Order: sequence, then structure tokens, then C-alpha cells
Amino acid sequence: MDDVNLSQEREAAVAAALRFLWEQAHGVPAGNVRVLVGPDSVAAWIEKVLSPAEQAVARRAEGQSLMQRYAEQLLANVQPDLRAQVQAITGRRIVSGSVRADVDTGHVLCFFVLGEPLAPPAPGGEMGNPP
Repeated sequence: MDDVNLSQEREAAVAAALRFLWEQAHGVPAGNVRVLVGPDSVAAWIEKVLSPAEQAVARRAEGQSLMQRYAEQLLANVQPDLRAQVQAITGRRIVSGSVRADVDTGHVLCFFVLGEPLAPPAPGGEMGNPP
């Protein structure tokens, strides 16, 4: 398989994982998910992450900070699973990352810097025991 197809498959897998995790935590379908997998990084974002009611709240001065805190809390719950998914899909450890919500634009933005390859499983199974 060539590098372009592998990159596209990884991008599609990260996009599916990000959409699933966000929608599972938020309970509302999101807009488009875009992902770019580079040689040493992954950038991803979701458009239209807020429901129409949440958008209305975010437009009000007192509601904007409330919606920002809510979205950041959702991301705090999603981030460990998202990091694990990105590592599994890319086969590389994440050495640095940022996941944040921007309620002004209605986007979730993610960026991960990739490090060394993940260690292959030990012979004989996950625990390293002989078969």
C-alpha cells in the first residue's frame, strides 16, 4: 500500500474516532470532521459542535463563558480516549498535544505531535506469557 492511501486511511480513522467520541460525550451530531496526518503530527477539527440552543447561549456575554467551560469539560472527558485512538491508528506515541473548543466559531481543534513508534506486543500475547 502506498503512503498516500495509508495516510488517507489514518485520516479517515482519526476522523471517525473524533466524531464518535465527541458525539458520544455531547449527545448531539457534529458537523464535518477534518483530519491531516503528517509525518510527525496530527491535526483535526470538528465544525458545528454546538446545537442551535447552545449557539444562542454562546452569543450572549454571560452564556459564552458557560458554554466554553461546558465544551472544555466534555473535551477533558474525551481526550484520554482520543489520545489512545490516535496512538493506535498512527502506531506512534503522542509526545505533546492540545485539544480545545472554540465556542465563538463552534469548532473543536486538536493537534498532536507524534514521537517514537509504539512498542510491538510481546511474544505470546499482551502479558508476555508463552502460548
